[in-house]
Amino acid sequence: MKKPLYLMIFALCATAGMAQASDVAAAPAGVVKHGVEGPFFPAARPATATPVASTGDALQAQAMARLKTNFDAADVAKSGSLTQQQAQKGRLGYVADNFSKIDVNKTGKVTFDDVKHYLQSQQ
Repeated sequence: MKKPLYLMIFALCATAGMAQASDVAAAPAGVVKHGVEGPFFPAARPATATPVASTGDALQAQAMARLKTNFDAADVAKSGSLTQQQAQKGRLGYVADNFSKIDVNKTGKVTFDDVKHYLQSQQ
């Protein structure tokens, strides 16, 4: 009598997944042992970093950090401000599209603080 394929896979995984205490202890620092060995399930793989929160204040901080990085990259003159053309070239479309609203002093340039204040006023 043939056993169903899922039973054979389950039995194989159950026996292969049993790690010996000596296997776990032999792992080098920074490597996590998982008890399964093979090309698709390596027993030893690098430990992953702690995931960063992706909601609320943490997400907002990540978004602001990314915006600051992109703003600084678009500021080729390193003056701390952008013109509308620099914002367009730097792929800051939202800033370029809302430039006249962000530039409340009508100077033709916006700073990162101007952008930040505008974003906060839109919430």
